[in-house]
Amino acid sequence: MVAECENIFVHIFLSPEYGHNFSWLCFNRDVECSLQMEIAFVINPYAGMGLKYRMKGSDSIRKDSPPESYALTRAREFLMELDEGIELFTSTGTMGEEAFKHLPSLSFKKIFDPHPPYSADDTVNFARLASGFCDLIIFVGGDGTARDVVNGNTESKPILGIPSGMKMYSSVFASSPESAARLVNRVYRSDEIKTGIAEVIDLDEALFQKGEMQMRKYADVVIPVGDEIVSDPKNVYASQDTELIADYVIDTMDDSYYIIGTGTTCKMILEKLGYETNPLAVYVLKGKKLIAEDIYAEDFIRVYNGGKVKLVISPTGGQGFLFGRGNRQLTIDLLKLVNKEDIIVLSSTQKINDLEVLRVDLPGFSEYYNSGYIRVLVGYSDYKIVKLLVE
Repeated sequence: MVAECENIFVHIFLSPEYGHNFSWLCFNRDVECSLQMEIAFVINPYAGMGLKYRMKGSDSIRKDSPPESYALTRAREFLMELDEGIELFTSTGTMGEEAFKHLPSLSFKKIFDPHPPYSADDTVNFARLASGFCDLIIFVGGDGTARDVVNGNTESKPILGIPSGMKMYSSVFASSPESAARLVNRVYRSDEIKTGIAEVIDLDEALFQKGEMQMRKYADVVIPVGDEIVSDPKNVYASQDTELIADYVIDTMDDSYYIIGTGTTCKMILEKLGYETNPLAVYVLKGKKLIAEDIYAEDFIRVYNGGKVKLVISPTGGQGFLFGRGNRQLTIDLLKLVNKEDIIVLSSTQKINDLEVLRVDLPGFSEYYNSGYIRVLVGYSDYKIVKLLVE
């Protein structure tokens, strides 16, 4: 951005509510000045910690500054890929400043000073402050964090989510921290943000913990346009193919352990075997009998007595993630018990045709599975080979 400067002035942004002040812009008389793009950056340090507390979401988790923050790790993955020279406006503590430690090449300014335990109001207030002067607001979190940013973003500035939550059905998230950095680098170098409209999705947290998904659009928001953003919300597909798919899996079951992943397509298998299910939970079958339900990685080790393990999984509708979104119970350590050829991916033909590619956002997956394609069961003994993108 270039401006013709006619007067000497310094714009000091004052926020008496938080006691902060900083210099924003400084112009010299009759000198053509380059105005750097201003980018805000905030972390919800509790995002994604539902896995630690064996919860499907993390909206209700509020501890003192968490020492093992999944969101903080994801934030650092993003920051490590940023170009040198990009300066971010952020918060103190684990809502921002902490992520910059050991990254001396990055520059940041603290504009907000919340005190742990942090709350949704802290995210709202940061977004309100940042929207007054920043061109782009980047947040690390999930759908709940996205809602908080929307509530504070009074100037409707573009927002970008770095995925780290348990729930990420909104269309504002980059496919990974690294892809978010690529988008920000490109925007910053061009000094221009091409924008579009996306949806922030709202889920009832209490019902979500019980396995019920009441999904509604919370807001339309402005986002930077780029292939790095997974911009389709979760779609609902007809179950015309899923019964045939479930029949084939059941008819071909052997004496292996079968880990049954999340989603309604996978749960059709359990329902046909006579079991009630939670679509957001992971189950284990052996000999077509249910031996463990609503498991996390450590639970499987307790029931596993050796032998072959097969994993039945279905991609998220609209987004196409196999791992890393909506099924974080399936860790890379658990996957290493499964031979690559024993990953059984299920999808209706309509869903897989709409997706075109499948995605993985799980650290360590590329070392475990080094093929760029994966086989998908789309009917009774019918398969399709689909491109696999590992973020």
